[in-house]
Amino acid sequence: MRVAGVDGTAGGWVAVVLDDGAFAGDRLLHPVAATFEAFADAAVIAVDVPIGFGPRRADVAARAYMKGAASTVFPTPPRAILDLPFGPGLGVSAQAHALGPRIIHVTRLASTDDRIYEVHPEVSFRAMNDGRPLLHRKKSACGALERIALLRRHGITIDQLDEAAAAPRDDVLDAAAAAWSAQRIGLGTARTLPDAPDLVDGRRIAIWY
Repeated sequence: MRVAGVDGTAGGWVAVVLDDGAFAGDRLLHPVAATFEAFADAAVIAVDVPIGFGPRRADVAARAYMKGAASTVFPTPPRAILDLPFGPGLGVSAQAHALGPRIIHVTRLASTDDRIYEVHPEVSFRAMNDGRPLLHRKKSACGALERIALLRRHGITIDQLDEAAAAPRDDVLDAAAAAWSAQRIGLGTARTLPDAPDLVDGRRIAIWY
């Protein structure tokens, strides 16, 4: 089974592809509005971007799961907020608001492609670590080594990159974590936050891991 894990990176997306749980390649897609046609042969595409708009139970459940590192999960803004220019008084962070084009784009893609699921890499890494908090922040050297070790423990070894070679290290590791969750989704062993996904416009809304 082939699956893809996708994470946002500057100007586009970085992806890690697995075949039967093992690293099979990487992709770099531009621009942000790129479709995921590169993954036509993937059974599951797991993307580190909210699908749907806030407020969402998925964000509340993920923040509770990430106790001690809840700030890594931000509340997804309502669509009306994303349609406004960022400024004081909107009640959302600049980071969350800046993801608006990605959220809108992926939500639109997911509405017509049921292979697309939402994941959160830090949730995935904590699940890989048996539910225990990681010791180091992902952008630190120790954080990268900790996450590489977790990926290897779960059968994902990345010794060489092709298209994604110049992408930021943490974006590639996040894409690999997304791919780990995609594999679990494909096998039917994934869990969700919340435990029972919300049904919005016929789509199950949750963070999968």
